Amino acid sequence: MQVLHLNHGTRSINWKSFVLDDLWFEARFSPDNLEIIDTGDTEKALNLHSLLSAANQLNPGLLENQKGFEVITKMNFNPAWGLGSSSSLLSNIALWFGVDAMTLHRKTSQGSGFDVACARARGPILYQLDNENVKITPVSFSPEFRNQIYFVYLGKKQCTKKSISSFNAMLKSRAHEIERISELTEEIVFAHSIGDFEYAIREHEQIISNVLKTKTIGESKFPGFEGTVKSLGAWGGDFVMMTWRGDRIKLEKYLDEKGFHTMFSFDEIVYRHSNTLVGAK
Repeated sequence: MQVLHLNHGTRSINWKSFVLDDLWFEARFSPDNLEIIDTGDTEKALNLHSLLSAANQLNPGLLENQKGFEVITKMNFNPAWGLGSSSSLLSNIALWFGVDAMTLHRKTSQGSGFDVACARARGPILYQLDNENVKITPVSFSPEFRNQIYFVYLGKKQCTKKSISSFNAMLKSRAHEIERISELTEEIVFAHSIGDFEYAIREHEQIISNVLKTKTIGESKFPGFEGTVKSLGAWGGDFVMMTWRGDRIKLEKYLDEKGFHTMFSFDEIVYRHSNTLVGAK
C-alpha cells in the first residue's frame, strides 16, 4: 500500500485499489470524520470506512492538520479467491496508522486473527488463541512430498463473517475436539510421509464435519476421489487442499470434468517469486 501526502486541492483521502493493474475500487473520504465523499461502490466504501474509523480511534493524531492523502493499493490475484485480501488490507491500514494490527482486528472482527498474523509473517506459522492471548510460532513447512499437494479454487468465495458466527456458536463445550485439532495441526506440519499427512487431514476434516453437522468437502464435492481433500478458509468455499499421488495431467482432467479450472501446485502458490500469481488454467 502506497500513501502519499496531498499538499493542494480539496481536503480528502483519495483511495484507489487496483487488481491485476486494473482499477477495481475508488473512493474519497473526509480526513475530518472519514465520511464517504463519493465512491463507485458503496458496500466496499462502507467496509473501508469502518476500518479507517477504527484505526483513527486508536491513533487520532495521524489525520489531524493534514491536507489529505492519496492511497493506492495493488493486488496481484483475484480477490474472489479468498487468499487474504481483507486481512492484508487491515494489516496495511494498521501499519499506516502506526497501531497494533491485532488490536485493530479485535475492534472490527470476531475472527481468531490468524489471517492478520499471516499477513505480516515471513514464513509458515502456528497460531494459537487462548481467550485474547495470542501465541505465534514460526515453523518450517517444506515436506519432501510437497509435489503431491495441490490447491484448487471451488469457484465460490464464502462469507467469512457468517461462517465465523456459525462456527463460534457450535464450539461451546468442545474442549476435547479443540485439543485434538491442536494435536492434528502439529501432526500435519511435522508429517514425515504423505500417508501420515493424509491421515491427519482426514481426521481433521471429520472432526470439523461432526462439529458443523455437515458432510466433509470430500464427501460433498469429490466422492470417490483417490486422494485426500481438506477445506481451507471458510468451510465449503474458497480453496481446498488436495493430495494426489498420480500424474498432474490426470488430476487436471478430473477437475475440469467437475467444473474446477483453477489449480496450483504447492510450489506455484507458496514459492512463486514473480509479482503475479499465474498458473490458473
